[in-house]
Amino acid sequence: MGSIAVRLVLSALLVATVVPTGTAAASPSITLTVEGTTVADGESTLVETDPDVRVRADADTPIRVVAVRLDGTTVHRATPNTTSFDTSLDLEMPSGDHTLTVVVKADGVTTHEVTVTKDAERPYVRYTAPFETDQYAPPPETVTVNRSQVVLRGNFTDVTGVTHLRISRKTTYDVGGMTRNDTEIYTQGELNGSFAQPIFLGLGRNTITARYYDGLGHQRVHNFSVVVEDTAPPTLSNLSAVRQSPTTLRVAGVATDNGQLRNVSIHPKNHSRTGNRSSAEIPLSPWSEKPDRDRLRHRFARNLSLYTGVTAVVVSANDTAGNTVERVVTVRRTVAPDLRLDPTGTRFATEGTVVVRGRATDGEIVSASVETVDPDTGEVVDIATVHDGETVTDLSVERRLDAPDGRHATIRLRVVDSAGTEHVRAVDRQLTVETATATPEPTATATATPEPTATATATPAPTATPSPESGGLTIPLIGVTVPIPSVLGTSIPVPVPFVGPFDVPIVPAAGLVVVGLGAVARAR
Repeated sequence: MGSIAVRLVLSALLVATVVPTGTAAASPSITLTVEGTTVADGESTLVETDPDVRVRADADTPIRVVAVRLDGTTVHRATPNTTSFDTSLDLEMPSGDHTLTVVVKADGVTTHEVTVTKDAERPYVRYTAPFETDQYAPPPETVTVNRSQVVLRGNFTDVTGVTHLRISRKTTYDVGGMTRNDTEIYTQGELNGSFAQPIFLGLGRNTITARYYDGLGHQRVHNFSVVVEDTAPPTLSNLSAVRQSPTTLRVAGVATDNGQLRNVSIHPKNHSRTGNRSSAEIPLSPWSEKPDRDRLRHRFARNLSLYTGVTAVVVSANDTAGNTVERVVTVRRTVAPDLRLDPTGTRFATEGTVVVRGRATDGEIVSASVETVDPDTGEVVDIATVHDGETVTDLSVERRLDAPDGRHATIRLRVVDSAGTEHVRAVDRQLTVETATATPEPTATATATPEPTATATATPAPTATPSPESGGLTIPLIGVTVPIPSVLGTSIPVPVPFVGPFDVPIVPAAGLVVVGLGAVARAR
C-alpha cells in the first residue's frame, strides 16, 4: 500500500512539470546597438555623426509590431509576424541630445529607450573682452587696445562643453637691428561655459592663436592680432621728498604705465639737469622692446646730494611709447629737532652740582646750551654752550653744572634750529639725603664767624664746644664728654648732620670716631 502512494506522488510531480500552467508567454527582448555599441535601456551614448542604429527583437510568440521613434516621432515601423526581428537604420539628427525609443509587441509589449547625444560641431566662442562678437561670429582680424595687460574673455556654445583651451601670444620686436620673437603660452582647464585669460602684450602688433577643445576633441581655432597703441603717459603716485639733512634729500614714489616704463628721473626745480649732482636718472633695467611685466609698475627711492636753497624737485617718468609725465614735489624740511633729557642720567651729582645728559635729533640744529635755574627765584645759576657753528642733525649732551642753593634745581636744554626757532626741554630734580637719627630733628642752620676757628650753633640742640673745666669735648645730642689734653688743643671743624660743624682736636680725631660710633649705638 505504501509503495502505491509513493508512485502516485511521483506521477503528480511529473505531470506538474510537463503540463503548461496556462500563464502568458514572456515579453519580447530588445537589443539596441548605436554605432556598434550596445546601449542598455535607460543609458546614453555620444556620437559625432548621424548614427547607424541596429534593432533586434526576440519573442516566444510571433512579433506583431516593431516601432522605432526619434524624439517621439516614428522613423521606422514593421510587422514581422515572426519570433525574431533584426534591422539597421541610418538616423539623421542635428547636434544635441535626442531620445531614441524602440517599442515591440508580441503577446506583451516591451519598450527600450536611450539617449543619443550628437556633437558634430566645433565649439563656438562669443568674445566679451577686450572686444565683443556675436554668438557664432569669428573674432575680427585686428583689434587695437591702449594697454599691455588685457584679459581675453568669452562664453562657449557646445553640446558637450569646452574642456580646455590653449592661447599663444607672439610679439615681434627689434634688438640691435635684428628681429626677435617673444612667445608666451597660456592654458586653462576645467572650464564651466566661459573663460577669462589674462594676456600680457608687447608694444605694437601681437599675433594671437586661440584653440578651444570640447569633450569629443573637436577644436575651434581663432587667429587674430592685437595692436597696443599706448597714448597715455605714465602716472606718478605716493611721491615724497624729505630732507634727511641739510645736504641730503630722499625722493620716493611709484611710477605706473599702461604699456611699459622706460625710466624715472629727478632734478631740482628751475635748475639744469646736466652736471648737477642733485639730479638722478633711475633706469628700471636695460631697456628693450621685449614685453616685460616688471615695467608696468616700479617703486623707487633715491638719496640725492642737495645744495642749499632747494625747495622743490621735479620727478618725471617716460614710457617705451615716448609718453612723459612730470610732477613737482615740494621739499619737506625736518627742521625742528626732537629734544630729550635722560630721566636717570640728569641728576644731582653732589649737593652743589648737577649732571646734564640728553640728546637732540631729527632736525637742523645750529646751536645748543644747557643751564640750571633756581626754581624758587627763576634765576639762572649756571649755563654752558654745548654746540655752536655748523648745522647738525644729531647732538649728544653731557655737562656738569652748578646747582642752586637748597635741594631743588630746574635743568634746561635749549636748542636753536636752522630757521631760528628755539626749542626748550626742562626737568626738575631734587637732592635727597638720608638722616642719621631714627626721629626727626629741628632743621639746623650753620652760621660762619670771622674768627679763625668756626663756631657751630644749632637751636635748640646744645652747642658742641670743648669744656675748659674738663679739658674735653662734649658731643651734642648724646651728652658724652671726651677728655682732651691741653697740649693737644689744636682742632679742626667737623660737620655733624642736622646740628652743624664743631671743632675736633687733630690728634685724637680717630679716637673720637670710635667713641662717636659707640655713642650712636648706645642712643639706638
